[in-house]
Amino acid sequence: MTSSRPTRYRPPACRQQGVAAIELVLLLPVLMAFMSLSVFTISVFWHYTIVQKAAQNAAHYLSTVSASEMMSPASADAAGTLAQAIVRRQIAEISTAAEVARIDVFCDDSTCGGLAAGRVPSTVRVKFSISMFDPSGFIDVGWYGLPISANYTMRYVGN
Repeated sequence: MTSSRPTRYRPPACRQQGVAAIELVLLLPVLMAFMSLSVFTISVFWHYTIVQKAAQNAAHYLSTVSASEMMSPASADAAGTLAQAIVRRQIAEISTAAEVARIDVFCDDSTCGGLAAGRVPSTVRVKFSISMFDPSGFIDVGWYGLPISANYTMRYVGN
């Protein structure tokens, strides 16, 4: 007489070896894309904040220049040049890849040196734009980069 022995049960864990590695291979590119996109978004907001702060600092400097200096076209032009230097210095601190194309400094609606002699402005304005590039290289922002603009207007306190 032969006795029938029941077959031994094998748990399913033995058949699923390597499934976690396959899932990781399939999900890793998606996770990397989300991570790089979030880092890039944070970088854009950080650059935007610094650009706005640079424009605010330059406009604040211009608004506190003495009235006697603003009445002289040469001194007002020198103050405008110094405001541009403030912007360039602060932008150079955040990123070497950020390029400042052009910085416009206005007293009322003309350049600070273009006011009539003996006249002080009622407002000062600093306006410029930078081109930001992704330092990691994961996100293509084009040939000219991502433009970030700043435009800050303040009342002139020398009135």
